[in-house]
Amino acid sequence: MWQWTVYQIPLILSLLFSSAVVIIILRREPSPGSRYLMTVMIAVFGWALADFFNLGSTALSTKLLWDNISYIAIVALPVSWILFVFEYTGRSNYINRISIGLMSFFSLIILSFVLTNQYHFLFRTEIFLKEVSGILVFGKIYGPLFWVSTLYFYILVFLGFFLLFQSMNLSHPIYKKQSISFLGAILLTWLANILYISQIFTFPIDITSVSFSLIGVVLLVGITKYQFLDIVPSAYSNVFKNMNDAAIVIGRHNQIVELNPSMANLLEIEKNRLYGKKFEDISNKWPEFTQVFTNKIPSNTPVKATIIKEKRAFDMTVSKIYDSGNFLIGHLIILHDITDLKRMEDKLLNSNKQIEDLNQTLKIINKILRHDLINKLAIIKSSLSIYETQNDKRILEKMDRSIDSGIKLIERIRELEDSILNKEELSPISIKKIAKEISKNIQVPVKIKGDATTMADGALFSVFENILGNAIIHGKTDRIDIDISSVDKICTIKIKDYGTGVPEIIRSNVFAEGLSYGKNKGSGLGLFIAKKTIERYGGTIELRDTKPSGTTFIIKMKCL
Repeated sequence: MWQWTVYQIPLILSLLFSSAVVIIILRREPSPGSRYLMTVMIAVFGWALADFFNLGSTALSTKLLWDNISYIAIVALPVSWILFVFEYTGRSNYINRISIGLMSFFSLIILSFVLTNQYHFLFRTEIFLKEVSGILVFGKIYGPLFWVSTLYFYILVFLGFFLLFQSMNLSHPIYKKQSISFLGAILLTWLANILYISQIFTFPIDITSVSFSLIGVVLLVGITKYQFLDIVPSAYSNVFKNMNDAAIVIGRHNQIVELNPSMANLLEIEKNRLYGKKFEDISNKWPEFTQVFTNKIPSNTPVKATIIKEKRAFDMTVSKIYDSGNFLIGHLIILHDITDLKRMEDKLLNSNKQIEDLNQTLKIINKILRHDLINKLAIIKSSLSIYETQNDKRILEKMDRSIDSGIKLIERIRELEDSILNKEELSPISIKKIAKEISKNIQVPVKIKGDATTMADGALFSVFENILGNAIIHGKTDRIDIDISSVDKICTIKIKDYGTGVPEIIRSNVFAEGLSYGKNKGSGLGLFIAKKTIERYGGTIELRDTKPSGTTFIIKMKCL
């Protein structure tokens, strides 16, 4: 005979929720504690199922049978529970053959006494049928062995509760909420069991198995939404929270599971607003951040990258998180602030560049000095030879101008050297003023048009002197035009002569170091020095033919 009652509904709920948790665990990859938690929920299912048939039965023998069957689940549940807590909280070293064997042995002894109670009555001293709220239920008076076994099971449950609570205290707010719910459900189940066995209140059913439906609900939410089995609480320690580097833990499904205060401050978002959200939700503020993570490589090697955010630089490392069974459970992302280091590196690079520029400049200065002075001494020597044969005083004037020009050149080189060695920056210089000063020592008419101010130093004098001198000595020009213009802070200087021009055979290499050609060939450094000087200013220089004769040099530089 079977009796249907409303009290079977909560038992059905326990069956549904516990079976749902078992199915979810089976469908997911193994995680720390999952196998033992599945055993716990199978025990819960068995306990609720036995109580369901116990309540529906009306015969004493049938109720006794189902009560005995329920103890198969009851003795398995505390052992599975403590093993789950050990593994979940990172205490797997406590799980060994000895510990499992001792607990299992004691549980089997208890179960054997339950099944053979009719021979010794140590577990139940008396059984009977009684009516509660109009329902026929299984009544019993507990023997001494029942209280011993209850104490043993309570010790295991309390130990697991304590260890789990201790670990959860090190977790983050979202896990605290989940843990409080989970631990609260366990406490309610414990309280329900105390109320049932103490018979302070009389219930038609064992409310302990009914209360497990609450644990099933909590676990369903925890496993499906918050990766309750994927991120072990022991992974979150005070080291993680107090580390200076910004760190964030991303779950297997790309949800934000944990982040330390440094990361929350860096993102300028409250921690509680990020937990459980998708990692892509922060891409609006840190697109560089999410791009590196999205492009992470599938290998086990950590992904490393340097990202720049505004005026700060970070070394970003993306590492995979594995459990003790080598299963991937998430990713750990760490941002290490290298702003100060980057600044030091930049300063060092700038210093090295300055040293290289200085060496290059000093080489140019040396070449200018040697090249131009040799040319002037050559002019003086040639003029002296002519004077000896012609006795023309105009030759002496030419020699005097060359000597004065050489003295001015030495003075300019000295000033330039002092400015470089003293690390003085380039100063504003009128291009027209330089052209006028150089033209004073030129024997042909120089027409100057326009003006512009550029950032340069004394070496710019040598550039004009070389180009104009080459036009006279090598090009045999009878006049020179200098046109200066500026557009959008770029000044263009066109130096045009009307001489014989540059032979086509050397035109493409006219700025090469040491190139010398023709009857009046020099050292081959003049135009090379001019090119290096203009490039040092950040400008360019090129050669163009002037039709029908002559040559045009076009210099482009930044101007004020």
